[in-house]
Amino acid sequence: MSLITTLRVKAAPGPRVDAGALLPAQLCALPVAAIERMTLPAGNERCMVGDLFEVSQSSRAPDVTGGTDASNDEATLVIDGDAPWLDHVGARMTHGNLLVRGSAGDASGFQMTGGALRIEGNAGHFTACEMRGGRLTVRGHSGDFAAGARAGEMEGMTGGALTIHGNAGARLADRMRRGLVLVGGDAGEFAASRLVAGTVGVAGRLGAHYAYGMRRGTLLLAQRPDRLPPTFTEGGRGFEVFWALLVRSLANEIAPFSQWRAARPPTRYTGDLAVDGRGEILLAG
Repeated sequence: MSLITTLRVKAAPGPRVDAGALLPAQLCALPVAAIERMTLPAGNERCMVGDLFEVSQSSRAPDVTGGTDASNDEATLVIDGDAPWLDHVGARMTHGNLLVRGSAGDASGFQMTGGALRIEGNAGHFTACEMRGGRLTVRGHSGDFAAGARAGEMEGMTGGALTIHGNAGARLADRMRRGLVLVGGDAGEFAASRLVAGTVGVAGRLGAHYAYGMRRGTLLLAQRPDRLPPTFTEGGRGFEVFWALLVRSLANEIAPFSQWRAARPPTRYTGDLAVDGRGEILLAG
């Protein structure tokens, strides 16, 4: 069993702190004293890890994966306590397990390529921004641009799985190209905007302008929206095999997506025709 590193929050600092260097494999390879001496960017200054956290190590593994394919035998990092000031948690993580027992700041899972990141509280803006692989779970709410792209970039999420149990902010999955995004609550305006490919599921209500500029990909809706975009047209039937495979792949995900059955195919709409789009909206509610 791999070593478990725990960082227990002492107190919130004044500036925001960049946690990009706090990765499971790297920290589990260091002794406690070396971790405490590490410095992290904090505004225009730097701060020591030991000033922000109480650092400890053990061989007892918590349940970080939440039933995913990640292994508890991998290196594990636990951030214990609310840290909404801590940005880039799990950024560029390639493997291992990272558990936040509280809330996290912006850009959690930024360009993450592997492993399992689990946030028990809320996450800030740009959660899973440009994510490429692995699994990220947010038990609370997430801010704007989850699974989206940074300003000026052409691609958002390109792989992996993002699950948000609560609500998501505006521009969910903007410019997403590949992967799976599931939201158990509501999503803000421009959800699945400029979607290139991938699957986005929303169990609750949608804000205005959803599927704006959608080119390909799938938007799954558990509830019928107040109105459908005028640039989408009903797409007919004949996709029962695809629906059966999709339902099977969602069997271990959050409700209501895990409760759907292949025997009840959804209503299908295609678009966005304003951009010659070939995406689809599936109404399973």
